[in-house]
Amino acid sequence: MRYITLVAVSLLVSSASAIGQSKSPLTAAEMQALVGKGLVVSSMDIKGGKEFTGRVNLEAGGKLTGTLNVSGHGSVALNGTWRLQGAQICRTLGEAQPEVVCETWVRTGPKEVVVRVDGKDTSINRWQ
Repeated sequence: MRYITLVAVSLLVSSASAIGQSKSPLTAAEMQALVGKGLVVSSMDIKGGKEFTGRVNLEAGGKLTGTLNVSGHGSVALNGTWRLQGAQICRTLGEAQPEVVCETWVRTGPKEVVVRVDGKDTSINRWQ
């Protein structure tokens, strides 16, 4: 019985390590390669789109445009700016959110990231 418990714990630790390794923040070089020439992302809240969904165009010149669909409140046009600051993308959303927010993108798949702001997972971005 003790052997089975040790094997189970070992598998659990191995699985947790593998999951943690696959979720690493993008580096400054990876962010530059990804968004430097512009990128269109589909976005949703961390709850899978229960609170908001959106489509954001990060244009090569630093302009941000798009639409945010907020549950129960309709559609909001986005018209802000973005810039890379090391490995983070710092952006405004225009009138919807005029203050600068810096995001860390944590890879969760080949074309998917979890967006982290101030250490908290806030949304999911996907692209083609």
